[in-house]
Amino acid sequence: MLLKSSKLNSSSIGRSGHAPGCPCCSGVSLRKPNVFKARNSAFSKSPTPLANGQLAKPTAVQAVSAGEKPVEVAELHARMAAQQMQLQQLTQALETMGKTALGAVGVHTPASASEQPAPGVLSIEQRAAEVRKSFPNALAVDDFMNRVEVALADKGFTGNNTIAMSNLCRDESCMILEDKIESVFGSCFSTHGLGGVLTCGVIGIKAGLSHSPVLGGKEQYVFFSFPHIAIDSDGGVGKISRPNRPDTSAACGALCACLGQLQAEGLDSNCRTPGVHDAEDPEYSILKQRLARQLKSENCKVEDLDLVSITKAAERTITNDLKHLISKAVDPSKANYAVFTGVQIHNWATDLTDGKTPSLEFVAAGECYTVINGKQEKLDVNAVPALSPRQLRLLGQVAEEQHPENDLPDQDSVVQEVPRGYLMRRIGGAAGARKSPVSYINVPM
Repeated sequence: MLLKSSKLNSSSIGRSGHAPGCPCCSGVSLRKPNVFKARNSAFSKSPTPLANGQLAKPTAVQAVSAGEKPVEVAELHARMAAQQMQLQQLTQALETMGKTALGAVGVHTPASASEQPAPGVLSIEQRAAEVRKSFPNALAVDDFMNRVEVALADKGFTGNNTIAMSNLCRDESCMILEDKIESVFGSCFSTHGLGGVLTCGVIGIKAGLSHSPVLGGKEQYVFFSFPHIAIDSDGGVGKISRPNRPDTSAACGALCACLGQLQAEGLDSNCRTPGVHDAEDPEYSILKQRLARQLKSENCKVEDLDLVSITKAAERTITNDLKHLISKAVDPSKANYAVFTGVQIHNWATDLTDGKTPSLEFVAAGECYTVINGKQEKLDVNAVPALSPRQLRLLGQVAEEQHPENDLPDQDSVVQEVPRGYLMRRIGGAAGARKSPVSYINVPM
C-alpha cells in the first residue's frame, strides 16, 4: 500500500478503499496510547535507589500526584498488556497488507516447511511434470473445464441452451470428471462403456439428442469422450488407490487387459468382423477388436505398446467411433454441436488415508471443435487463457458454500486438489470420509 504522506492522523483513519486487513479500516488504532502521563506523575521522576544499588519498585502511594487518584501497579500492568495486544494486532494487520500487495503483483512467499513435501515425495510441480511426460498438453481438470466453458460461451454454448453427452469409462473414478461437466451443463446423457468404448449405437445417441434445449429453432449438444488412465502421486503408471481397499488397483483395468491379450494373441486374431462380439463380454470384446483394427491400420507393433500408448490409441479409436455416430444421428441443418475428446488422468495419492498427500485430476485434450450452421471450427483449449489461482479459488468458494462438506483447500495454483472429503464420499461412500482430514496445500505453479 502506498502512502502519500508519512504522517498519519485521526482524519485518515477509517478511510475505505485500502487493502484487506488494513489497520485503519479494521479498527486498530495507529496511535500509541499514552499509558503514563509525562507530567505530574511519580513515574516521570527518578526512582529511589536502595542500599544495594537497585531501584525501588513504585508503589500505589508513589504513583499519586497532586489532584490524582491512586493507581494500582496491577492496573497499570493490565493497561500495558492491552497496549501490547493492540501493537501485535497492528503488526499482524500490516503483515497481511504486505502479503496482499505482493500477491497482487504475482509475488509469492515460499510454502512453509509443513507445506513442503517430505524428502523423496514428489511436489505438485513434479507430479504435474510427471503426468506431462506422457501427456504433454495435460491440464488440471478444473483448469480444463474452465477453458472449455469460456471457449464454448464465446460460440454460444452454455448450460442453459446445451445438453452434454458424456462418454467415459464405467469406472467410478471417472465420475470426478462427469461431476465437473455437470457443474457447467447440468445432468449429462451418458453413453459410458468399458474403456470408454461406444456401444450405444445411433439410436442411443439420438435418444440423448432428443432431450436437448432448443435455441432459435436449433438444438445444441456438446459431446465429451475420454478413456482414462492412472498415474499415481509417486508416478506409477496404471496404479490407483481406491477407498477402503488394500493395495493398489488398475486404471484403466479394461485397457490393461486389452494390452496383455493383444500382445499375447496378436492383432490379426482379434480383428473380427464388425458386429461380431462375445455374448458374455460384449463391451470388452468390442473394445478389444476395435483397438486391434485401429492399431493394425496404423501399422503398430504390439510389442512396442505400453499402457500410455494403448490409452492414446483408445482415444483415437473412440473418437473415430463418435464421429461416425454423429454423422448418422445429427442433422447439422437442425442442430449446432461441439466435440471434446482426450484422456482423463487420475493423479491420486498412493494412500488415500494419508491426509497430507493431495489427489489431483488432469485432462489431456484430443480433438476439440464446434460445428455451427454446418461449418466446423477447431478449438485449441490449451490456447484459451487460464483463470488465475484467485479466480479458481473464488469459484471454489462458491462450490464450498453450496457443499461445505467438501473441505475445499485454499491453493495458490491452477492445479487444484480434488477435495479429499468429496473424493472419499463420491468414490467410497460416507464411510471413507472418516479416515482423516483433507490436506491443505499452497504451492504456486
